Amino acid sequence: MAIRQSVGQGLSSEECTTTLSIKRVPLKAAILLLIFAFGSFTVSGSVLPFTISEARKTTGTFLLTTSPSGVTLPQGANATSTVSIISIQGYSGTVSLATQFNAGNMSVSFNPTGISVQAGGTATSAMTVVAARNASIGTYSIIVTGTSAVGRRVVSSSALFTVTVNPLADFGLYAYPYSINVVAGMTNSTSIILDSKNGFAGSVTLSATIPFGFLGVMGGQNPLSVNAVASTYTSLQVSATGSTLLGRYNITITGASGTVSHSCILTVKVVDPVPESLTLTGSALLSPTGMTLSLRNDGNTPITLESYTVTDVSGDQWILANWTGPTMLPGTTTAAVIFIGTSCETCTYSGVFGLFQQFVPGHIYTITVTTKLHNQFTFTVTV
Repeated sequence: MAIRQSVGQGLSSEECTTTLSIKRVPLKAAILLLIFAFGSFTVSGSVLPFTISEARKTTGTFLLTTSPSGVTLPQGANATSTVSIISIQGYSGTVSLATQFNAGNMSVSFNPTGISVQAGGTATSAMTVVAARNASIGTYSIIVTGTSAVGRRVVSSSALFTVTVNPLADFGLYAYPYSINVVAGMTNSTSIILDSKNGFAGSVTLSATIPFGFLGVMGGQNPLSVNAVASTYTSLQVSATGSTLLGRYNITITGASGTVSHSCILTVKVVDPVPESLTLTGSALLSPTGMTLSLRNDGNTPITLESYTVTDVSGDQWILANWTGPTMLPGTTTAAVIFIGTSCETCTYSGVFGLFQQFVPGHIYTITVTTKLHNQFTFTVTV
């Protein structure tokens, strides 16, 4: 566009021409330029309206955090952490979650993967970390990142998450004692012990494989609940009938939890019963009418006492025929308490009336105990 203007007095009569090139210049910018050059600009008809509008800009960002910021787990296990997205400066929108890590045989997932956040608010997602059974032992770093489109920008926030992988959670299985004797026609027992290894916690089901030979097995609680801080025990009873062949047997005890299982061997020796054998190892006076006997079972079968007699040097005698005496296991020493006189209401007395009413220090007494199998054992005791 060319604007022509006549030159006034003092100049030549030639025309001075000023050319303003506004090629590819926006209309409003051209108008501003003209107004600046000439002070005013008039358009025929009406004044051109002058308004500049700006697009509303989206602002704000967010912060990503994890709680906890790290976990420790054994091979084959999983753990969770909470990923929080916190709105900053009025941010609102959807944040997509992703991870970056270099760890063998581990996986990470989110629920949900996309988090919708309101302005000024906080939203969360559950992050689950899974270590495979063959995951490498060690500590690994995982970068957790959230990204979101904010207007024409892409904003993001990241947090470092650590994972420590320990050896596979497992358990140990033992029998204690691992070898027992069972008298034909009798029962003996052992303890089955379960120990947690590498943080194992869960239910273990026990089973027994019994060889032919008329052996019987009865266990306690099954399955057993094993925790990571203490050993778990249960009892296993093994019985043999009178017709069980004498000899040595192996019983296999197996514990299983999911795909993890372990076994141990319990050795059982079935033996012939031998005659009951009882030894007095000591005595003590409890009162003028009470005495304690220390008795040792030297046989291979339990002994139960059912009656006793106490006789002084004159032949005076106290008898308790229906005594509920102790049961003594093979190889153990047990205290047996006997009473006479006024301390034994169900006892019977024979001899000189009133002569033998209590134990006298320094005197000698003969004590006979009778077992459930009607075997008698006689001991001489000096009070």
